[in-house]
Amino acid sequence: MTTETAPGTGLTRRQTHLIFGGMLLSTFLAALDGTAVSTALPTIAGDLGGLDQLPWVLTAFLLGSVAATPLYGKLSDLYGRRALTQAALVIFVAASLGAAVSQTMGQLVISRGIQGVGAGGLMAMGFIVIGDIFSPRERGRYMAYYTMNFTFSAIVGPVIGGVFLDIASWRWIFLINIPLGAVAAVAIHRNLNFRLPPRDHHLDIPGAAILIAGVTALVVGLALGGDAQPWSSGIVIGLLAAAALGSVAFVLWELRSPEPILPMRLFKNPTFRILIFGNAVYGMAGMGALAFFPLFFQVSLGESPTRAGLILSSMSIAVVVGAWLAGKITTGTGRYRRIVQVAPLLSLVSMVAFTFLDSDSSPMAAVPWLAILGFSMGSVFPTMTTATQNSLALPDLGAGTAALNFFRTLGQTVGVGAFGAILTGRISRELAGLDASIDTADLLSTPEDIKELEPALRTAVETAVAIGTNAIFVAAVPILALMVVATWFLPELELRTTTALEGAAAEDD
Repeated sequence: MTTETAPGTGLTRRQTHLIFGGMLLSTFLAALDGTAVSTALPTIAGDLGGLDQLPWVLTAFLLGSVAATPLYGKLSDLYGRRALTQAALVIFVAASLGAAVSQTMGQLVISRGIQGVGAGGLMAMGFIVIGDIFSPRERGRYMAYYTMNFTFSAIVGPVIGGVFLDIASWRWIFLINIPLGAVAAVAIHRNLNFRLPPRDHHLDIPGAAILIAGVTALVVGLALGGDAQPWSSGIVIGLLAAAALGSVAFVLWELRSPEPILPMRLFKNPTFRILIFGNAVYGMAGMGALAFFPLFFQVSLGESPTRAGLILSSMSIAVVVGAWLAGKITTGTGRYRRIVQVAPLLSLVSMVAFTFLDSDSSPMAAVPWLAILGFSMGSVFPTMTTATQNSLALPDLGAGTAALNFFRTLGQTVGVGAFGAILTGRISRELAGLDASIDTADLLSTPEDIKELEPALRTAVETAVAIGTNAIFVAAVPILALMVVATWFLPELELRTTTALEGAAAEDD
């Protein structure tokens, strides 16, 4: 392996690979925790009590992650990649220890919120550092590895969670982060030592406060709606209204801030503008709708959780294939526009096909369309990141990349909330007058209880869930169609063969 130092980076090829490996491990840990913890939730509730607080174990993590992501991007542009990556790792590992030793559900929820702050930083910093050390022309390959990394974490997360529950304790789901996080920290500390060009800076504290307040109101409002509170309640409406006002206030403040967290001038860049929109739409219509497939397979089609997972694994495999192929194409040709245009079209076709599924469908009828959806998502997400970073100058690389991740996650959060409201509303209408004692929210959170209902009622519930999920697919179709239209206006910029650091060094010379 060559030890030649790349101009402007101060890094050898060996160092770039060690940095990449450290970032890959740290983001794997951050992604793994979400899926592994989901498996352990019933056991955790039995051990710590506080069943009513159980959903907040996941919501707190999501809230911390979404709120922190754009802050890391801007702060890393100002203070350097290593400092922010190390800070994210320390927060994540320390919070993991706090979660592992929690004695009450309240302590666990607080630890998970802090852990989400670290995880959001690790996710953002991984993509940002890739943008620093690899040129856009070769970056597609490494973005594909990242996509495979997330897919692998989604597959093995429930397995790892189950193994720890069987042989040890749910606390090991968090404790395992400590030694693995230490390995990642060593690799990053020793090798992530390049310096960004010096620049004057001013920390945008008011902008950060407005952003965090708005995101908190949105996530909490979506978490409460349809669960602890009806969507029409004053609390939920007030929180969602506060989120909307916070969005307006954030934009107005960022327009006047001397060093904004999210520079509004970036939206003048057509590539950034279109792909930010694309990430939000894909997060909402694609990933948001996917969240309800397990419920459909288990309730409406009568599949076990294991078989439902196996069916969905066809999509996970296709994600890996799509990411690998897209990376190979962008690296070999230096072009990305056709991938970003064709992939949403494939997703749209698959979503239209899903609208024909009902409670009488064969589970295997969904497999080809799941594979097509997975292939399209696997190819488009890393390609959109590469294309966006290619259009950004080094001073904006961190903020722009973090914004991309932020809008994707935000879109997914809004999608799950909105589609959940559609699902529960449709199910309630279908079951109206059948049995007033049925709590729709309780049934959906424990699908196995549906099998214990008397036959006629069980059939009605299974049909109602199928109708509700069908309504989700129908709602997702026009949203994906918007992205199909938007991508046709995407410009094709030549993918650079130099890294962002090399370009900055050349400008300084």
